[in-house]
Amino acid sequence: MQLTRPFLAVSMALALWPAGQALADEPSTEEPSDTIVVTATRTSMRLQDSPVAAEVIVRDEIEQSGAEDLASLLEAHPGVDIERSYLGSSVRLQGLEPDHVLILVNGRRVLGAKDGVIDLSRYALENVERVEIVKGPSSALYGSDAMGGVINIITRKAQSPLSVQLHSRYGSNATLDASGSIGLARKSLSSQFSGGWHSQEAYDRNPSDVATSGSAIEQFDVANQTELLLNADLRVESQLSYMQRNLEGIGLSGSGAVFDRRNLIEDFQAALRPRWVADKNSLVSIDGSFSVFRDQYFSDQRGSNALDSYQDTQEKLGQATVQYDRVIADAHSLTLGVDGLAQEMISERLADEEGNRLRVAVYGQDIWQVWDAKTALSIIPGARLDVDTEFGVHPTPKVGLRYDPSDRVAIRSSYGWGYRAPGFKELLLRFENPGAGYVVEGNPDLRPETSQSVQLGFDVDATDWLGIDVNGFYNLVDDLISIGTLQEAAAGEPTRYGYVNVDSATSRGFETASQLNLSEAAVLQLGYTLTDTLDHERDRPLEGRALHRGTAKISAGHRPWGLSGMTRAAVVGPKRFYVDQDADGVEEEIATDTYINIDARVSQALGPLLQVFAGVDNLLDAGDARYLTLPPRFIYLGINGRFATAAKTTKPTKSAPQERINPAGDGGI
Repeated sequence: MQLTRPFLAVSMALALWPAGQALADEPSTEEPSDTIVVTATRTSMRLQDSPVAAEVIVRDEIEQSGAEDLASLLEAHPGVDIERSYLGSSVRLQGLEPDHVLILVNGRRVLGAKDGVIDLSRYALENVERVEIVKGPSSALYGSDAMGGVINIITRKAQSPLSVQLHSRYGSNATLDASGSIGLARKSLSSQFSGGWHSQEAYDRNPSDVATSGSAIEQFDVANQTELLLNADLRVESQLSYMQRNLEGIGLSGSGAVFDRRNLIEDFQAALRPRWVADKNSLVSIDGSFSVFRDQYFSDQRGSNALDSYQDTQEKLGQATVQYDRVIADAHSLTLGVDGLAQEMISERLADEEGNRLRVAVYGQDIWQVWDAKTALSIIPGARLDVDTEFGVHPTPKVGLRYDPSDRVAIRSSYGWGYRAPGFKELLLRFENPGAGYVVEGNPDLRPETSQSVQLGFDVDATDWLGIDVNGFYNLVDDLISIGTLQEAAAGEPTRYGYVNVDSATSRGFETASQLNLSEAAVLQLGYTLTDTLDHERDRPLEGRALHRGTAKISAGHRPWGLSGMTRAAVVGPKRFYVDQDADGVEEEIATDTYINIDARVSQALGPLLQVFAGVDNLLDAGDARYLTLPPRFIYLGINGRFATAAKTTKPTKSAPQERINPAGDGGI
């Protein structure tokens, strides 16, 4: 029995645009049933077959959005909360913290978190094929940091004998984006090269002082992905990428000192992945990767050198995975794997200026499919056991269920544990500020943050033109790590602060997403998220979360003219912040106003090879200098070029058991 699609919005981009539209908004020839998802089960399978709910933003949607980086792409996505701050653009899922969301590139962990935040704006989109989102606890498969969910960035592969793409955009605030790619695909070898340059000037939300709200950016990135098919059963894939990002801005201290800041970031990643199909029901995958991340931060005080500072943080990460997938008796899809991780950080702020950790984990999952002529039922038990040199042993079980009472309805539920391992700075930090009279110390005895989560949702293809998804969630998080006072200041001594496990919190709510096919060339998407949170220690909602959030997106095109347009909007309710404004030691609650963020884009094909486009982001100029630091209104125009030679393709058949083993072989283990 064929299972229904787990998330209806996935097919939106495939149905949106008329066949005659050209270039960046040209629809994929891939059918919705052929869309591949990896992240949900850590095994490549067709999205419609996935027993775990997943959301996929495909390449067509990426290009239609006009976004240049991952943060901008996700800003109006249902159930995804993007927060911009001095740490960069972070993401929350289901109301949990950014460091509770695991960010992957092709199934591999990334480096460069600042206070737990991975800056999503550093991921340019020219080399991204799709983005997969799994909400809710995923530690049973991925281990640490996946308490709130996983976002997996899948990079592009060559799919035509020869393909060339060029893209250029210029906009307000002296913004310039230029990127290109070339792909070559032969019978046994394919290789995709891409590169981009992105720059913009700093912006200021508060002209009354000299400080900037957003840094000036110059970013350069290059990447290659090559795949070699050695024989019908063995393929080897390699990936290389390098990114350099330079940020410059002006800051103010509490005493009024002015600082010129510069942040130079470099990120290098290399990976090798062989895959061997042992027989029609078995697949062995090996993945090895190595990453280096360097963050240099300069702060130059104007008119003095008393507070000048330079920080150099270097991280290295080696990862290795061996995974075995097997289909047994057409009813069980078994996944077994071993993960290994070796991480090093060098920073003058760490005790002994160096931190090292090793982590080894074993994991397993079974997708047990039980069906008859009328119903389909999948039971998905899984578990993982991590052994870490910094905190010892940690188990994370999970069990899920999918029930299809008909071809148009899918019901999913799950219960699982999650955890986040404390980072090097929380474990080993040593930072002293004599001028302010305090010291912050790491705590090597920290316990991991843990969670227990329940999910329940359903997807309904009500008709051929209407689909509705609803998902409810409840997360209980314990042992949250906070900074607490270790020792009050004695005469002539600084106050000692340190990281401690003190807090617990809950987040609960539900998400809805609906899709209405207005015509063959127009689609409307609507989403709503209710996120209710509680900080148990302080008996108040968690800071920075909006109780209500709505999204809308409408896309339309006129095939004979090669004309298309897209408008998307996010309506975000008040967010609460807690600030001691009068220095009396008591925090006051501040609530922001509801705001609306609207983006719009229109494109016009100029023959078969060229397309021009124009758009505006943040049309209403929502945001402020302190709590809602959205980039100001941005107007742009640009041009795309695309050329590709036709490739002979063989359309895959519907999922036979062996096809669930390796239908496409892309995107991760």
